[in-house]
Amino acid sequence: MKLMEKKNLKKVAIAMACVAVLSGCTAKSETKSGTDANSSSTKNEKMMDKDDKKMMDKDDKKMMDKDDKKMMDKDDKKMMDKDDKKMMDKDDKKMMDKDDKKMMNDKKKVDFKLKDLNGKEVKLSDYKGKKVYVKLWASWCSICTSSLPNLDKLAAKNNGFEIVSVVAPGYLNERNEKDFKSWYNGLGLKNIKTLMDTNGENFVKSLGIKGYPDSIFIGSDGSLANFHAGHMDDSKIIETMNSIK
Repeated sequence: MKLMEKKNLKKVAIAMACVAVLSGCTAKSETKSGTDANSSSTKNEKMMDKDDKKMMDKDDKKMMDKDDKKMMDKDDKKMMDKDDKKMMDKDDKKMMDKDDKKMMNDKKKVDFKLKDLNGKEVKLSDYKGKKVYVKLWASWCSICTSSLPNLDKLAAKNNGFEIVSVVAPGYLNERNEKDFKSWYNGLGLKNIKTLMDTNGENFVKSLGIKGYPDSIFIGSDGSLANFHAGHMDDSKIIETMNSIK
């Protein structure tokens, strides 16, 4: 009996040992599986991070490229606009200087034979030995007409030079002679000597005048000393006249 119990106890011990061994293997397997799972999860996370980073880098690069392009385009446009403006200003100045110089060279000796408002002939030679300021203008030119009252006051002073204004009835959209006289007489100007170059034939066309107002400065020797296209105030007229002989 005792022998049987001992055998049974031995069997139980062997069974328990097998169970323990199997449990250990299972635990080890589960641990390995958990490790593999964790490793796989970590690997997936790394892959996702890498892909996200690539996508973000790509999007950031696109956005930066787009912003940089906009900025470059904007800066380039500003630079081009600035350079174009400089070039245009430079070219315009060259052209104006060239035209003014050409006019002065071609018309160094000027002359005119015009009529005053009463039909009397007036020639440049009548002012021999005197400097003459000539204002070319038109009745439709608002800048021209607005400056006439000040010029009329200047003409009343002893400036050391004569002041003459010239209009060209029937030329460059100016009124005809009769209508111009009627209109001019209503302005109440008393000191300016206004002469008419009908159709611009005797003076205006010879100078190549294309628009108004213009200023012509004639020296005491009867030569064209200076020419200015556009409005000039009285102080500038005096300064220019004082600079010529």
